[in-house]
Amino acid sequence: MKTKDRILDIARTMIAEIGYHGTTTAALAKRAGISEGTIYRHFENKEDILLHILQDLDDKYSAFLQTLRSARDGDHGTIERILQGHVQFSMDNLADLKIVLSSYALLSPSKQSMTTVIERMHEFFSECMRRSMEMGVIREVEVDPTAKTLVALLLGVMQLKVYWPDMDGDFDPQAVLFVRRSLVPEA
Repeated sequence: MKTKDRILDIARTMIAEIGYHGTTTAALAKRAGISEGTIYRHFENKEDILLHILQDLDDKYSAFLQTLRSARDGDHGTIERILQGHVQFSMDNLADLKIVLSSYALLSPSKQSMTTVIERMHEFFSECMRRSMEMGVIREVEVDPTAKTLVALLLGVMQLKVYWPDMDGDFDPQAVLFVRRSLVPEA
């Protein structure tokens, strides 16, 4: 693994564990087994490290959405695949999401990153609903407020996964069932 990537991996772990403000470049260097100067050969400062972590999450989410876009077909399993896919994305990127969610109110780059993710989620859900309504798979709904509700529901499930991973019960199936009952007409 390249030094820059190792620094980012360790920084991701440390920031997720102790927060952005609790993570110092000195502690990061010590944990990585490198000098603090090595960090500054790869990054301008601690915020630059955070920006790289956030950009990496943004790139992963863009690729994830592209995968969902190419796989969506509007059939009756689409709701499940989209929602379960987002939950799995959350699980696969727990540290990054914890960083964004915990520093959202404190750091402008985190706020911008989360805003971008929310906007992309909203746009994606809106596209899916329009297509599914055209195909007659879901009932006619007001797309914008319904997409916002889906984003809020999914963000809530993601936060549960990030902050309370040991909580009894699995909310994913209930969330999917709730969305299905809300959108899919009864046969």
